[in-house]
Amino acid sequence: MEFEINTKELPTEKELESLFSQTTWASKRKSQDIRKMLNNLNVFVTIRRNSELIGFGRAISDGIYRALVDDVIIDNDYRKKGLGKVIVENILKQLNGIDEIFLNTKPDLEEFYKKFGFSKANTITMKNQLSTKANNV
Repeated sequence: MEFEINTKELPTEKELESLFSQTTWASKRKSQDIRKMLNNLNVFVTIRRNSELIGFGRAISDGIYRALVDDVIIDNDYRKKGLGKVIVENILKQLNGIDEIFLNTKPDLEEFYKKFGFSKANTITMKNQLSTKANNV
């Protein structure tokens, strides 16, 4: 199989909406919100096969101190083919030199991320679910 890996050309919001619809954690994302995310994105990787988006991952970063790897996803039909590894490797290349790189993952994927030097953090993680959207502010 031939795949195109790209870190320069963003996918469209419709392409990502389709890919996200396959997940439990991003299936409710709306096209206009995905567009806003893409407009603010600097670190990402896409994988295509025959021009079709089949993989995506991104990171949020200040460019020097901190980064968060997020939204690593492979189309259901292409999982278990090493493409997740390609995405993470390409994201980490773009984050070279960052002091600390974080990610949130499910316990069943911890072993996968350990291969890239990630380890379980011994810190308290907090989450604020209050947002202007949720509060209609």
